[in-house]
Amino acid sequence: MAQILGTWLIFILLLFILYRGIKKLSQSHQKPVFGRWGGLMAVLFIVGAVPLGFAFYTELTDERLDANIGLGIAMLFAWGYCVLLCCAGLIIWGRYVYKRSQRN
Repeated sequence: MAQILGTWLIFILLLFILYRGIKKLSQSHQKPVFGRWGGLMAVLFIVGAVPLGFAFYTELTDERLDANIGLGIAMLFAWGYCVLLCCAGLIIWGRYVYKRSQRN
């Protein structure tokens, strides 16, 4: 249970970091950033939340003593997805730092 909740918190933190990086990188005042990137953020949230929700539901309701393959696959997907979000966040923040250093 603690692994699922920890993964959920890391997932939300990575989405927040990714959103802030996109917001800083775009720097356009014509339209709100969420208006342009809100759909992408919603899709990224849903893709990550579905397996985590499934894992949480399975953990709460399933009382088997044997291995739960569905729970393992859901967590493996969620961890892999968190790694991809982390890499995307690092790339976006790296581009922001590079562009900022080029301006100075």
